[in-house]
Amino acid sequence: MYLNKNTGFFGAQTKTKYIIALLVIAGFGLRLFMARADPYLHDWDERFHALVAENMMHHPFTPMLRVNPVIPYNPYNWCDNHIWVHKQPLFLWQMALSMRISGVSERTMRLPSVLMGTLMILLLFRIAVLFTGNRLTSLIAAGLLAFSNVFINLSAGIQGQDHNDLAFCFYVLASIWAYTEYIRSPKWYWVLLVGLFSGCAVLNKWLLGWLVFLGWGVHCLLRIRKERMRKEWLHLVIALFVSCVIFLPWQWYIFHAFPKEAAYEMAFNRRHITEALEGHDGTVFYYVSHFYAVFGNGCWLLLVPGMMAALLQQQALNRYLLVSFLVEILFVFCFFSFAVKSKGYNYFLFVAPLCLLFIAGFLSLLIRKLKKAYWVVPFLLLVLFDVLNPVKIMQHLSAANMERADKIYNTQIYKKAKEYLPGNIRIVMNLDALEDIPFMFYNSSCSAYDGVLSEADMNRLAKKKVPVAAFKNHGTYILPGYVLRYPYLYIIPLDLR
Repeated sequence: MYLNKNTGFFGAQTKTKYIIALLVIAGFGLRLFMARADPYLHDWDERFHALVAENMMHHPFTPMLRVNPVIPYNPYNWCDNHIWVHKQPLFLWQMALSMRISGVSERTMRLPSVLMGTLMILLLFRIAVLFTGNRLTSLIAAGLLAFSNVFINLSAGIQGQDHNDLAFCFYVLASIWAYTEYIRSPKWYWVLLVGLFSGCAVLNKWLLGWLVFLGWGVHCLLRIRKERMRKEWLHLVIALFVSCVIFLPWQWYIFHAFPKEAAYEMAFNRRHITEALEGHDGTVFYYVSHFYAVFGNGCWLLLVPGMMAALLQQQALNRYLLVSFLVEILFVFCFFSFAVKSKGYNYFLFVAPLCLLFIAGFLSLLIRKLKKAYWVVPFLLLVLFDVLNPVKIMQHLSAANMERADKIYNTQIYKKAKEYLPGNIRIVMNLDALEDIPFMFYNSSCSAYDGVLSEADMNRLAKKKVPVAAFKNHGTYILPGYVLRYPYLYIIPLDLR
């Protein structure tokens, strides 16, 4: 399956270092460019993550969406509540730290994802080297990840579940990297790193962050008759213990500090297995039918052939890693395809880098078949064009994308709120659906609401003589009579789109 270490175009070790450096720089540049391209918060789910992370700058152990809710709210509605334990906190802490250091903006909020997305390129390259011992296959795998449209969009917040999924993918991959280093050299510090990174993965997206232990357990079972296996089982248990030390304190804390919210969210997460929640339904073929979105319109077809080729020529690979990786990929695919009712192709992304190893292996086979060196570069450029999907990127950034243009226009208004709002205004309403979230991100002293408050709520505020601002009528958002008669109303003299 894999070429010899000194094969052709990428043979020299020095040249390999230059190429991987270029891939890392290109991957970082693409991620940074896309993270800076949209000067607004994306719909699902970046705006919620951004607001909670901003609030955690000042209250790191009290995750909040609405800091000062002025009307009654549903504590179990994660889109509009006060205490927000809908997601694990590590990626939010990272975003909060970045904004604490560099200021509050959508760009600084996205920076941790850009950095983690870039580091993943190096991690996958190193895993591929340890797995295959082949530089060409390793460089192709790194290149596929560097130019991956879906991972670039995750880093920039464009892809749904955005920074949460990117952080989860990073820590899962980091735990697998530490495990592959342990297979090469079973030192105690690799054991601790496996535990550390897997614990961080769980602290982003829950127990599937333990995926590395599935592969490690299979490895131990395959070698159960070998000597010194007691020591390896002990190492596995130690890594599990370290992992628990990382993520269990937060679980204990939220169940004591916010018991109702934590219990509800834990039950809600379990319901994903038995119910298709929030419209995320699909058949058992859902993930296969969306592989093109993860791996590229053409490259996804090489995944199964790549796995078959690896099995047929496993003598060229690390056999234990091969079995571990295949088991991890197949477990995740089968679990989400057959057991979990809620579907979303993001759910599969955390094993996508491992899948790229097998796609890269098959591509290296095809390159060997080309024989002529002058065909290699055009072929690889075609592959990278497929995984990058620049047409999709240009469509998103195009001036013809009116949805994006409207978001940029409205966000500019949100950012200038201090210029047009009287200093005593703390409540703003009549924004579009869920646009109250980005408004509060840019104006943390305000409580904003989409649409208008109820007449009963307005009457309660009137008794306290609370000033309220409202945007002018726009689209279907029309101010009713009881709002217009409110004695302490300020109409914002700006038009939203």
